[in-house]
Parts: sequence; C-alpha cells; structure tokens
Amino acid sequence: MSILKRRVAALAVGATVVLVGVPLSSGTAAADIVSISCKTPDGGAIGKILPIFQSKTSMVVGLGGTDSRADGAYPRIRLDITTAAGNRYTYPWREVKGGNGTVKTWDSTATHKDGIVSARVEVQNFKGSSPVSTCYSARTYNQYW
Repeated sequence: MSILKRRVAALAVGATVVLVGVPLSSGTAAADIVSISCKTPDGGAIGKILPIFQSKTSMVVGLGGTDSRADGAYPRIRLDITTAAGNRYTYPWREVKGGNGTVKTWDSTATHKDGIVSARVEVQNFKGSSPVSTCYSARTYNQYW
C-alpha cells in the first residue's frame, strides 16, 4: 500500500517499538505525529500516547504502559480528552500487570460528539485498591480546531 494511503507511526514504550498503521487523512503531515508521555513521581509507572487526530470529533490513538519498578504496584493508563464544550472526558483504564519491566500497548480510537480539542495520558501506579502515584502528560491539541 502506498505511503499516501497509509501512515506508519512508531510508538516507543520503554525499549519496545510497536508499529501502528493509520490511514492518512488529507491535510495531515507525518510530522504532526508526536508521542507524549509521563512517569509517575514514584518512578513506578510510565505511560505514553500517540494521538493522531482524524477530524474535529475523532482520533486514532496508540497507548502504551511500562511497569518500571519492582514495587508490588502496577501501572494503569487511560486517555483523557477535553471536548470543545470545555468538558473533560476520560476513557477506561488499561492495566499493565506482570511485574517490573512489563510493557503493554493498545491501539484504540476515540470519538466525541462535542469534538476533541486536546488529549493527554493519565498514568497511575496502582496498589491494592488505591493509586500510589499519579501523573498527567502534557496536552496535545487537535489541528482541526
């Protein structure tokens, strides 16, 4: 398939690189693709997203999480968007279980009828029934707005 019909984006999580094939939408350059991440203050969890906005109301997103400390806790990550109405909307948690060094990735989509103005990743290092440490990445903004 031609490069004009498909964009291949690399989402790096720890030492693992996952290729995500995404349809190229008109007006969007490959240089627009930026991975954003955060590491919890306790150092136990890393989360990354690779957001690719496809319109004012939809996006394709690669999510990745890494358990970066042998602390008995596990990372969980989720997509956090802000709509054009100014409301925050969070998607379901994704968990990284398996111990220190475990890396997991997911490909997903997000849509919202009010539009998606920005996206970021929320990451928690989670133990038992409580978060031990939390971080939010910087926001990335939808170029269609």
